[in-house]
Amino acid sequence: MKNGCLVLFFWLGILFSTVAQTGLPPVFPIYPDSVQTPDTTHIQVLEDARGELTFEQVRQSNAFRVEPFFDPTRRAHVYWLRMRLRNTGSDTLNLYLSDFSSNYLDLYWLNARNQWQHQRTGELVPLSQVPSRNGNKERNRVFFTLAPGQTTTLYQRSENAFWRPPLTYLSTQLQSEESRIRAVFNYVRVEKEWKTYFFDGIMIGILLLAVCYNLLIFFSIKDRVYLYFAICLFFFTLDRNAFWIQQAFFEEYPYVFNVLSHFFFLVFFIFFIQSIRRFIQPVPALSRLNRAIGGFLLVTSLFIVVQFFSFNKAWFPLNEADILINALIRVVYSLCAILILKMMKTGSVDARLALLANAPLFIFWLFTLSTLIAGQYFNADMLKSFGRAFDYLESICFAWLIIVFSGALINRYNLTKQRLAQQIIEKEQLERERELERSRLIEEQKIVLEQQVEERTAQLKASLENLRMTQDQLVQKEKMASLGELTAGIAHEIQNPLNFVNNFSEVSIELLDELKEGPLQQLPDSEKEYAGEIMGDLTQNLEKITHHGNRASSIVKGMLAHSRTADGERRPTDLNALAEEFMRLSYHGLRAKDKTFNCELVTQFTPNLPLVTVVTQDIGRVLLNLFNNAFYAVSEKKKQLDAVGEIGYKPTVSISTKQVGKVVEIRVTDNGTGVPEAVKTKIFQPFFTTKPSGSGTGLGLSLSYDIVTKGHGGLLTVESDPTTGTAFTLALPVDRDSE
Repeated sequence: MKNGCLVLFFWLGILFSTVAQTGLPPVFPIYPDSVQTPDTTHIQVLEDARGELTFEQVRQSNAFRVEPFFDPTRRAHVYWLRMRLRNTGSDTLNLYLSDFSSNYLDLYWLNARNQWQHQRTGELVPLSQVPSRNGNKERNRVFFTLAPGQTTTLYQRSENAFWRPPLTYLSTQLQSEESRIRAVFNYVRVEKEWKTYFFDGIMIGILLLAVCYNLLIFFSIKDRVYLYFAICLFFFTLDRNAFWIQQAFFEEYPYVFNVLSHFFFLVFFIFFIQSIRRFIQPVPALSRLNRAIGGFLLVTSLFIVVQFFSFNKAWFPLNEADILINALIRVVYSLCAILILKMMKTGSVDARLALLANAPLFIFWLFTLSTLIAGQYFNADMLKSFGRAFDYLESICFAWLIIVFSGALINRYNLTKQRLAQQIIEKEQLERERELERSRLIEEQKIVLEQQVEERTAQLKASLENLRMTQDQLVQKEKMASLGELTAGIAHEIQNPLNFVNNFSEVSIELLDELKEGPLQQLPDSEKEYAGEIMGDLTQNLEKITHHGNRASSIVKGMLAHSRTADGERRPTDLNALAEEFMRLSYHGLRAKDKTFNCELVTQFTPNLPLVTVVTQDIGRVLLNLFNNAFYAVSEKKKQLDAVGEIGYKPTVSISTKQVGKVVEIRVTDNGTGVPEAVKTKIFQPFFTTKPSGSGTGLGLSLSYDIVTKGHGGLLTVESDPTTGTAFTLALPVDRDSE
């Protein structure tokens, strides 16, 4: 039973193997030294609708079938072809398999050792990836070999890019290497087709020269018709010579270049129409027709773009879409022709030249549209009798258009130059006339000015007299202002001792009252009366002292109030000069009190320091406070060191100025006693002082801080170390507006 099952499975295997073999196409014999195209009976076709089938899936597929090479109903972009070949000769065959209808060509075949081989080529494959045969790289041909008597199976994969039409025509062709070499030799040397390449190169050079010439004219006279025509010629050159340009410059980027080349004609056509419209300059009465041209041009452009992305869609037949695009192009061109004819009726010479240039191409394009329609709907081949001459005829029409239109643009340029030259002559004449008129007006104005000068002289004399009076008043005002500043200084210095006098007199009166109530009562009656008289006289004297001290205080307050009425106007001030002045003033003031005091003064002023708008007397008061504190600090340190017998200490006070961005900094540094860290944060508080009682009021730094920060929008900072001294930094903005 078991042996019977094995026999059954064996015969079933043989049966299915026979069926699979009979599914392959018949063998196509290959003869040396020839070009052969297998017929449809020797080729099987498999549709790869999504382009996702692998080679292994294709080999195992049972969907291969015999189809005609051309089928307009095909919608896929990828098809597989299967065939079997046999070398009928006695020598090894070197063969090329060619496919000129697809963008990509893949070939899988069995070599003599029964191993699968694969090569890929195509017009969209970078040149570096194209297989080489003795240094020769073919974009539409794949090379393989057949041993004598060898039979092999070939799988050909043909693919079009998504923006190309589906593969409605499948082609394959076999050619021996020797036949290929002879064909190339005959094409280049025997048939002299190299001349075509030579003349194509000349035409490209001429067109590029025309592009540069039109751009040069555009930059010279700024007429956009030359710019439009230059762009038109440039993209016409790209469109007509895309293959050679790709071969020369874009061999490694064929895909990108081919995508772009799909739109070369569109860009050419847009700027071609724009050149015509700009050249003939339609009158306002034809604005509706002109806008219609623009509207149809936009619709045509959009339809071409939509078609680019819609080749794999079934929403519109491809042939009819192609006819529609060609019809839209002819509609736009026809509207331009109507616009030209209407402008000719207005007497426009440019319109006549435009019609002369465009007429042959317009007629030719109408004829090509009729051939497309006839071929699509009536199966009539109207171009069969023309042959290759049809391509030459289109080239002749374009050449005529470019030559005549270029001539018209040159004529336009010459007319523009003549018009510009005439305008220059007229402008020079007008300038001469204006110069004469200007001279006449100058003479008239001279007489008028002389009269005005005499009148103004009399007015200036009166103004001068007023200025002298005003100057005297200003001098007097300045004197009063200086007196006010002096008064303020004196009043400030007097106020402190007056406060002490008033305070102590009041305290003394209270003490006397306590003395009367206490100890005085304990004296004998003989002394009590005398002591009471003396204490009464002392009380009376102290009351008079208090009275007159208060009176003096009111006088000082009045003096301060009077001094504050002085002008607090901000003025541009040289801070270098101001700092040096108050440094000397403070130093000599201290020297007047203590002849033994000596100190080294160091100045480091930045030259060309910008003027700073400040209230000079206020900033001077700040500087005076800082200098007084610095001199006091070094004086105290000198006394302390002398008391302990240390020598070598040299009191030094330095001042430096510099500009940091939009701020001017004044830095006052001393090597005195310094400020302890514990009190550094309190020194700007009112009535806080580190000086002994009676040596300071504690208001100097507080007032200085308010003047700098609140009055001038600046900063006042301190850095101190009891061992090295103290540095105050005064920062004032350079460009602060006066408040």
